[in-house]
Amino acid sequence: MSIMPPGETKKNLAYKLIRQSIIMGELNPGDILNIADLSERLNLGITPVREALIVLESDGLVRSLARTGYVITTVSLQDVIETFFLRTLMEVEAIDLAVERISLMDLAALEENRSREQQIALENEIQPRNIGYELNREFHLLIARASGNQRLARLVEHYMDEMERMLARDPYIIDPQQHVDILVALKQRDKVLAREAMRKHIENTKARIYDRF
Repeated sequence: MSIMPPGETKKNLAYKLIRQSIIMGELNPGDILNIADLSERLNLGITPVREALIVLESDGLVRSLARTGYVITTVSLQDVIETFFLRTLMEVEAIDLAVERISLMDLAALEENRSREQQIALENEIQPRNIGYELNREFHLLIARASGNQRLARLVEHYMDEMERMLARDPYIIDPQQHVDILVALKQRDKVLAREAMRKHIENTKARIYDRF
């Protein structure tokens, strides 16, 4: 039974629950989603589930099928290539701007983020992958916003969200070492080092995800 948080609409709740199931692999590419079945499973009405699926289709996570329902889309290697290409362009430029503009408060937030990654990595229990993804997302968005270019930051956020299903395949999504060089370069206010550290980090992530296709 789905418990709706205060202020949450049924449509948004249905959207979040279905999206999370797709991202975390509980629902797989090629699976057929029947609106009535989903409504019963989520204990939500037909209308909010239908509306949620329409939004998920605009996100590219599902595709409508005539008189059947929706099918979960597949992430292709070409999707990975194109998205990482754009992400590299944007985030290298974002960190170039952030080197000069990032505040001491932002640097402290990045250090705290890395410390939380370190703590998770030291724990013996296997952590939910969404924790690693959220920490990784937070790290990159802190830098993008520190660039001072709001449109650039929104684009980085868009592609980070679009890549969530791809990044779920990264075995090192929780790895405190992956952001060390980036943080060092920012603290040193070194543009060349920062650009190279960001480019290398994204390329390494892309290579790991390539290997899983």
